[in-house]
This record gives sequence, C-alpha cells and structure tokens, in this order.
Amino acid sequence: MYGGYDSSTGAKILVTTCNTLAVAAAGWFLFGGTGLDHAELLRRGLLFALSVIYLLRFVATTFVMLKRSMEWSEAATVGVWVVVIHSTMAYLGGINTASVGALTWLGVVLYLVGSYLNTGSEYQRKLWKRVPEHRGKLYTQGLFKYSMHINYFGDVVLFTGFALVTGSPWALLIPVIMAFMFSFMNIPMLDKYLAERYGSAFDEYEKNTAKLVPFVY
Repeated sequence: MYGGYDSSTGAKILVTTCNTLAVAAAGWFLFGGTGLDHAELLRRGLLFALSVIYLLRFVATTFVMLKRSMEWSEAATVGVWVVVIHSTMAYLGGINTASVGALTWLGVVLYLVGSYLNTGSEYQRKLWKRVPEHRGKLYTQGLFKYSMHINYFGDVVLFTGFALVTGSPWALLIPVIMAFMFSFMNIPMLDKYLAERYGSAFDEYEKNTAKLVPFVY
C-alpha cells in the first residue's frame, strides 16, 4: 500500500468513478422530490455542496498531490467506503426537516477546517518534496510538525463537520469509524513503512510529535 509509485491509472479511475456516481446519486436523492421548504432546501444544498467539494478534493489528491500507487483491492475498498459516506450523509440529512441552526454552520466550519488540514498539509509536503536537496528525506514541517498524520486528522474533522450538517447523531458514526480505521489500520501500516525507510529520523520525529490529534495523541 505504501512505497510504490506507479501511476495505477485504472485503480484510481475506478475509485473516482465510485465517488462521482455516489455524489450524483446523493444529488438525485436530495433534489429529486417536490414540495421542499426553504429549510430543507438549504440543508440539502449544503450537503450536496460538501459532497461535491469532497469529490473535487479527492480527484486533486489522487491524481495530482499523491503519486503513490493504488492497488485494485484498495481502490475497491475506498470506492465502497465513499459510497457509504455519501449515501449516509445524503439520506440522514435528506430526511431531516428541522431548520438549519448554529450546529449546522459549526459543521460547515469544521468541514472547511478539516479540508484545509488534509489538503493543505499534502500541498505543503508536495512543495517541499519538489526541492532536489529534500529528495529521500522525511518531511516534518508545516502542519505535519503538529501531528505525524495531520492529513488523517483533517479527514476526521471534516467528516465530523459533514455529520453535523446532516443534523443526525447517527451520522457521527462515520468519523468515529474513520478515526478507528486510521488509528488501528492505516497509521500502523504507514508508520512501519516510514520507520523502515527513514530510520532514526523517523524515530526522532515519532518521539517528539503527536500521532494523530495535535498536542493530544
């Protein structure tokens, strides 16, 4: 999963197609009905906008930011996961007829902050890696100096915000599941790869930097 750098065009197209179809289906569900009042239209419009933004960020990250390879098994797993995410958010938010309130707008703010932490950190690393003298070195600057996996933390924050916009507490299961997956699957695998590749530099970084949540864990 980590360490390869082939284009993996087919696998990346598969997962992007799953993401795109899921967003399209969410839009159809959210706006396919009639007789929606202003509050319902506002919440549904926000939910659809957040799904579209995530899709655009996903495409940028997959094809521009990250050059690592993607296996077919990973593409299939992520493809199913994004379908679950978009479907869950659209359904739970779509059946909510309550007015949009402060909690909804807090969700939007968290979504934007999380998006910045994820994509912003990846962009900072990409720029740093472009410098020839940095080739083969471990990146520990920018947002990554606050957390070894600040990009993963950004995903947890943004999907917490997404869940709040639905107005349903059940939607919070998505970021909770995601946090567990990062903590017990992705991070251990990635750390193993980084430790093997960077040795003592990684050990020092790990000793002095939070694993996921800045200043906490």
